Amino acid sequence: MKLDNKSNQEEILNQYLNTLEKINNYSPNTIKSYKNDITQYLNEENKVGEFSNFLKICSKKNYSKSTINRKITSIRSFLFWGAENDYFERDLIKPVSSLKTDKKLPNVLTANYINELLDSLPVSDNKEIRDKAILELMYSSGLRVSEVTNLLIKDIRSNKSIKVLGKGNKERVLPITERAFNSINNYLRIARENYVNEKSGQFLFLGIRGGKLSDREIRRIVKLRVGTFPHSLRHTFATHLLDGGADLRIVQELLGHNDPNTTQIYTHVSKKQLKKKYKQSHPRG
Repeated sequence: MKLDNKSNQEEILNQYLNTLEKINNYSPNTIKSYKNDITQYLNEENKVGEFSNFLKICSKKNYSKSTINRKITSIRSFLFWGAENDYFERDLIKPVSSLKTDKKLPNVLTANYINELLDSLPVSDNKEIRDKAILELMYSSGLRVSEVTNLLIKDIRSNKSIKVLGKGNKERVLPITERAFNSINNYLRIARENYVNEKSGQFLFLGIRGGKLSDREIRRIVKLRVGTFPHSLRHTFATHLLDGGADLRIVQELLGHNDPNTTQIYTHVSKKQLKKKYKQSHPRG
């Protein structure tokens, strides 16, 4: 089979998406995004491996630079995978550069705000007990949404640590706070059994229908209880560690970043917070 043959493209794409799911452990939302980007490219680019026509179409549709860059990343990954698996000639992949974008600093919740909010979360019913455990854990360890949904009961360890399966199927063991550990145990002791059915398996956090919570449900919980997005909790976790004196390399390991440059943005956030505190504190600030 050859990728530049239209009749083969759908079958090859499905093989690639299966690799993302089964081997790379990508979330359903990420896989859907890859599928949409690659399908659009295969439908609109005149010659597989080139980008000129596709980029013109993206520009005409007024896609943002970040959206175009995401599409480029998705497509290039697919083409290089195709070349590695002898579906395509690597030399046919034309060079393409990502568009320059303005770096946006992530939203960070203040320590006082997040602490007061978590302490005041209600725990009067099973859903509230579950949601508090989720939020305590996300702020405790900076987990991605997909990492929360895939947690198993056995991943919670008695020494107040947690085993996480991250991007690329890579495992890491993280410490969790006393409060997060107690909230999770409280959920296991009181609430989880009320959700269990044949769909539950050993997943830690369950929805009302008994299956594991989806990415969408986690996002809804964070928005409802905290008023922000899950990635904001991850940003807040990282920034508070740096503000407290943690080494950047340690934060990189905790977040599960392969590239230290990905973690580097948090130093800018931390400096921004430092400047803000300086202005608030200095008599002539």
